[in-house]
Amino acid sequence: MVAVTVLSVLGLYAWYYAEHRQPSANNHRVAVMWLGGIGTALAVFAATLSIRKRLAYQGVGKLSSWTRVHVYAGIVAAFAIAFHSGFRSGGPLTALLLALFWLTVASGLLGWGLSRTVPRLLTALEENPAILEDLLATRAESIAGMQELAAGASTDFRELVSDRLMKDAASWRRILRFYQRRTTLAQELPAFQDEYKPALLSLREHEQRAFGRAVEFALRANKMNAELFLQRLLRGWLTFHLAVTVAMFSLAAIHIVSVLYY
Repeated sequence: MVAVTVLSVLGLYAWYYAEHRQPSANNHRVAVMWLGGIGTALAVFAATLSIRKRLAYQGVGKLSSWTRVHVYAGIVAAFAIAFHSGFRSGGPLTALLLALFWLTVASGLLGWGLSRTVPRLLTALEENPAILEDLLATRAESIAGMQELAAGASTDFRELVSDRLMKDAASWRRILRFYQRRTTLAQELPAFQDEYKPALLSLREHEQRAFGRAVEFALRANKMNAELFLQRLLRGWLTFHLAVTVAMFSLAAIHIVSVLYY
């Protein structure tokens, strides 16, 4: 697949270079239109990934293979469109179309990278696989648990919860720590509890056990935030990629009509 992609790109470049080396108005126009047609056809083919996914679910090819076809077809389409444009933006409509096209390509490549790394990271973090709604519910329960423990406690307890634990629950530093170490809640909890050992000295003896539970609630909420971000990143990337793809094809249709009829 990689070899075919490289050879295709080299072939397109040889064609583009030959036309520019011995310029001819008519040949140049024909070459430009063919390059645009090839790029558009490959882009449309790449955009039909959802259809090929359904084929994979029915046993026609593997989903991973169809995804690679999608990526490599998009790469060849990108070079074909680049040669078609002559690496110039042209008028406002063409400039906007090219911008959307390259944004589609860039977001696609970004998504390809995310799809290869984020699921593995999620698997390393998850103790029990959970959907987005479950993560939101667990985070809400953890925050509510901290607040309930603090509600009837001393001023020192309430201040520790509001000034420190709530911030730790939303801390990006701790979220990144989960990502870097690829650890579970049980693995991170002892070190997190050690950080709050000095704070226990300011609490009454009967509150120390309750505060230990509040500390666990805070870390659990932070871990839910770490998993939520990864899941939202996967969903958000796909939504953005589809949106710019639709916008790009809409402008491409206008561009094609204007070139053929005006």
